[in-house]
Amino acid sequence: MSALYKLTDLNFDYGTEFRLTDLNLVIEQSQITAIVGPNGSGKSSLLNMLAFLALPKSGDFDYKGIRLDQTTLARFQKTVGYIQQNPYLLRGTTEKNIELGLKLRHINKAIRSQRVAEIMQLLGIEHLSGRYARSLSGGEAQKVAIAQVLVLDPDVLILDEPFTHLDKKSINELEQLLIKLKDDLNKTVIFTTHDKFQAQWLADHVYSVINGRLFESQLANLFNGKLEVEQGHFNTGKQIINIPTGTKQAEHISIDPKLIVLSKSRIDSSMQNTFIGKITKMVEENDQVRVSVRAGEDFEAIVSHQSISELDLSIGVDIWLSFKSSSILVF
Repeated sequence: MSALYKLTDLNFDYGTEFRLTDLNLVIEQSQITAIVGPNGSGKSSLLNMLAFLALPKSGDFDYKGIRLDQTTLARFQKTVGYIQQNPYLLRGTTEKNIELGLKLRHINKAIRSQRVAEIMQLLGIEHLSGRYARSLSGGEAQKVAIAQVLVLDPDVLILDEPFTHLDKKSINELEQLLIKLKDDLNKTVIFTTHDKFQAQWLADHVYSVINGRLFESQLANLFNGKLEVEQGHFNTGKQIINIPTGTKQAEHISIDPKLIVLSKSRIDSSMQNTFIGKITKMVEENDQVRVSVRAGEDFEAIVSHQSISELDLSIGVDIWLSFKSSSILVF
């Protein structure tokens, strides 16, 4: 795969206290990339840069091997289709909404009609052609918004929280559509989501944005809370977790699920954190099993099939989970 985007030591701010800091990111062509993180973390700001709606304050930003600057900005913008969280559809029919971009580019009517028909067939929304756009359901409106940008044949499709407020059927349909756009049309798809499980199974690559910082992979067991310095604890509000000695500042912690040990009885070892909980979910993942355990907070551990068999694990079973403070990422 070739790198479509390459961001190196990038910094961005709006002239306020919030800023994106020291971003390093590579997005490959014809891949699906998911960006996860809580509200206010900087996900939308990052999307605005990837859609070329904002320039970074410093650092290097390469797109298709060409450096981004004021002279290349407008040219790059034409290669990206950006669908924001609450897409706005104009009065009139679905067909007229999808056609609008082509009309603004002065494409002749015959070509416009042909292109709109092709896109509606691709998305399976031909039956919405004569419907008034503002009468559509959330899932239907999201597909029309995607059609509005696809009709212009962008190289990149960027979607900000596209699954928000959709019902389960619409979510499944949209997920399959994004896969189809990648596999059948070789589109590069970038989307944000709060759902880390959705990000993991749908995307080829997952990044996390927390407080303006970008992490190269999905952060699991991510908790917000308050540092209790004297005790060496991190209080999530639901659980007290021992963190690395000497930590002076922390707003978030993340625990590697591969470093969490499950056991039928309490382990007598050097592990500083040991909690009893109940298994709530088990999902096979890359020849291993992701086990969700509710122990005050909801923890995830990744274990082998052999461990599942030896411990006789199943949903609803009580289980001990243990991990060292050194396995905790503090930030």
